[in-house]
Amino acid sequence: MRLAATVMLARPAGARFEIFMLRRSERSHFVPDAYVFPGGTVSELDLSERALARTRFAADVLELSARIGSASAFDVPLATERELAALSFAALRELYEEAGVFIACDADGHPVAANDAGRADFLESLERNGIYADARELILFSQWLTPPQFPKRYNTHFFLATAPEGAPAVADAHETHDGLWIAPGDALARNEVGDLHLVYPTIKHLERLARFETLDELSTFARTKKILALSPETVADGFALPPSLENAW
Repeated sequence: MRLAATVMLARPAGARFEIFMLRRSERSHFVPDAYVFPGGTVSELDLSERALARTRFAADVLELSARIGSASAFDVPLATERELAALSFAALRELYEEAGVFIACDADGHPVAANDAGRADFLESLERNGIYADARELILFSQWLTPPQFPKRYNTHFFLATAPEGAPAVADAHETHDGLWIAPGDALARNEVGDLHLVYPTIKHLERLARFETLDELSTFARTKKILALSPETVADGFALPPSLENAW
C-alpha cells in the first residue's frame, strides 16, 4: 500500500471560501479525467534526511499522532513519526509540482516566495535558496485507504492549507489540467449534473467542507478534529461510509 498526500488548498472568496482543484490527465492510471485536489505518492526522497532537514514543522509529531485513530473494519496502518513528517513534505512538494504553489519560509520562519523561474525541483530549490518547506501551514484533516479488493491501494492523508496571498495555482499541463478555484457546494452541484467528474473520496471531502461558512471556521474545526483512518465500504452502486461515520470522521 502506497503512502500518499493530498492538499485541499483554500482561499477566502468574499464572505466564504474556495478550494483549488485540478483535472487529472485522461491518460492517468489513477482516476483519469476526474477533478481532484493536488497530491501524489510519497517517494524515497520525501522520507530522506535531506528532505526532512529542509522542512519546518508546526507541532510535535507525537501530538499529531495522538489525534489519529482507526475507524475501519479493515487493518489500517497508521503512519510512523517519520512517515508523518515525510507526508507533510510530500504534500508541499506535490502542491508545488502540480499547482505551482510554493509554501516555504526562511530560517526565522518568515514566509518566502519561490525564487526560481518555472517549476524547478522542489527540494533543490529549497536548498539552493537556503529556505524551508513550511509544513506549519498544513493541517492534517483525514486519512482514507483504498478498499482491499483494488489491486492498487493508497493510504492517503488529506491536508488543509490556506493559499499564500497572490499564489497563482496553475495546473502543470502534464499530469493535471484545467485548474480551477471553486466553492465546495458549487463543485458538488456541477458533479450532480455531470459537468464536473468527481470520485467518491473527493465528494465526501467536499461535502464536509461545504458545511462551513468561512475559512476561519473550517480551519478551527480542522485543527481540533479527530483523524479517523478509514476505508469506504463497497456497495451495489459504488461506495459508502457506515452511517455511524458520516459525521464522525
